[in-house]
Amino acid sequence: MKFNPDDIMMLAGTIWESVLSLPIETDEPGSVGNHPRSMAACIQISGAWNGAILLDCPVEFARLAASVMFSTEPANAALPDLQDAIAELVNMIGGNIKGLLPETCFLSLPAVVEGGDYSARVPGSTPVGRVAFVCQGHRVSIVILEKTREETAAA
Repeated sequence: MKFNPDDIMMLAGTIWESVLSLPIETDEPGSVGNHPRSMAACIQISGAWNGAILLDCPVEFARLAASVMFSTEPANAALPDLQDAIAELVNMIGGNIKGLLPETCFLSLPAVVEGGDYSARVPGSTPVGRVAFVCQGHRVSIVILEKTREETAAA
């Protein structure tokens, strides 16, 4: 299954506007992921369709999101707040993607990683949708990964 980048951008724009009251602007997918310190959140979908959604952003964006979501100054947002904010954003994206799927699927709990030297991978999956955008000067990406049938059957 392929996901239209315009649909993903519209979904992200709606979430960012409704939750953060912040607009987004389209960016090139290759320009994301080069942050000195980044955060990534991943949520998996299983059932009639199997895959994952990966959200990648700089820590500074996570701090901004946490400050808006939890009504605090950015400097007062602690690491768990940043993790919760990014986890909630990927959860909302995942729930909306799940709603586009034709049959019953289930969402996992989100997982979050933070640091300066990591890579994220969902074994047995291939990208089927990818967008990048800028929010308040911060580059953010969303990647939708689909697990292959062979990998799903072995799990």
